[in-house]
Amino acid sequence: MNEALVTSDMPLRAPVAIAVGAGFKREIASLAAMQNFLKEWPLAMRGECYCAAVQACEAARADETELEEARQAFLSFARKAGILWTGVDPVTALREAKIRRVRARRESHPRQ
Repeated sequence: MNEALVTSDMPLRAPVAIAVGAGFKREIASLAAMQNFLKEWPLAMRGECYCAAVQACEAARADETELEEARQAFLSFARKAGILWTGVDPVTALREAKIRRVRARRESHPRQ
């Protein structure tokens, strides 16, 4: 990206945990971290929630809104983008789903 990273910081009261990669969590703990993450977000995936989060972060940096409002906008963006950390390891969730499917098949087609 051509845009410079934000370096001045305002810590969040509660970090936002997002999923990055296969089962890895990243904690966003400041306004600068939120803005830097948003700047790196792929252009093709930027929508209304993304724009709202960017605007809320810019407003918080300019003291035009509360930092918590920017955090909530970032949370909404993360939820909509499907990257909000749920605490469930995706590999474990897929494995458990497969086990449930196999059990359901066995129960619906018992061996004679």
